[in-house]
Amino acid sequence: MNGETVRVEVDKRGVATVTLNRPEHGNAYDADMLDELAAAFARLGADAGVRVVLLRAKGRHFCVGADLKAAASSGHGSAGNPRTGLVDVCLALDRLPKPTVAVVRGGCIGGGAAVAACCDIVLAERDAFFSIPEVRLGFAPAPLVPVFVRAIGARVLRRFAQTGERFSLDDALRMGLVHRATEPGGTEAALATIIDDLLLGAPGALAELKAVIGRVEGLPVTRDLLAELQGGFDRAHASAEAQEGRAAFREKRKPDWYPES
Repeated sequence: MNGETVRVEVDKRGVATVTLNRPEHGNAYDADMLDELAAAFARLGADAGVRVVLLRAKGRHFCVGADLKAAASSGHGSAGNPRTGLVDVCLALDRLPKPTVAVVRGGCIGGGAAVAACCDIVLAERDAFFSIPEVRLGFAPAPLVPVFVRAIGARVLRRFAQTGERFSLDDALRMGLVHRATEPGGTEAALATIIDDLLLGAPGALAELKAVIGRVEGLPVTRDLLAELQGGFDRAHASAEAQEGRAAFREKRKPDWYPES
């Protein structure tokens, strides 16, 4: 499952690690990386053996944005075989029916920040820094605006996307782009705890939860909406997965979907 710019490994517990692998370019994405990411997310999303998808990067930086030199020389593919765009990758990652976790270090810039914002959980090491600098290059990041608005809110986005300024990990924590900061040497322990917590969740319930959140986000709370969701809840509550979850709780044991180390 490995390409030139993206490495994919799945461990025996079903944790898939997707690693951006262009460290000599700050993991800036080019057309090949976008193609490989989209293909990887499609495979992992369809693989019932994969329980959690972890996104991280090799080298000093998570992703410094687009590789502008490569973009200038590569073109956009033929009409019959268009290349994958960043929005395709963001949508594929956002819609994965399993939990996604990003681990950020160093630069997380432009489209790289959008990719991180599409993950369910974001951890960042203390050396992480962020920016949304597209206006300094002469264009607005219009297709990424909905991703950023959802992650940090319109008011905060107006400031940082208009100035293009770098902002710190503490800023990213306050605005909600990052959920947890990790100290030097503490990332793997923090990550292990989060992954273990996610593996305790029932796969079907997690997939349904993500789908419902995506569907209702921004909708008004109405009686009809809640009644419809109640119907789905009642069906899920009677499922074999739910029966196993309740039995495990009563018997004070791990549910059968929890993969032991």
